Amino acid sequence: MKALGDEHRLRIVQLLMNRELCACELEGILSMSQSNVSRHLTKLNEAQVTVFRKDAKYSYYRIREEALVEAPYLITVMETLVKEGIYQEDLKKLKKYTDHGLGCDDIKENVLLFLNVNEEVI
Repeated sequence: MKALGDEHRLRIVQLLMNRELCACELEGILSMSQSNVSRHLTKLNEAQVTVFRKDAKYSYYRIREEALVEAPYLITVMETLVKEGIYQEDLKKLKKYTDHGLGCDDIKENVLLFLNVNEEVI
């Protein structure tokens, strides 16, 4: 529960409930620095909420399936939070990102800029 006691970590979990994401994708979608995203992902990994895999130079994170079985309240919490504004914005950004077929290299090359969920991806 302590690992979920932070809004940023809840936002990360909410995004990862939708699909596996690279740390740099989370940085872009959440408009957070690499160090902050890494710190929050470390806490979620230590609490065994998430797992990660390395693929070349990228680290991909997903929700640990067993965590959903061990803590079924997590699904209820996320279903409730997803109705809140910031979580809706995060989901819109994720959808825009996914719909445009962008990837980690696009973020690293600064091709992807999330200025506003209503603006076009630049």
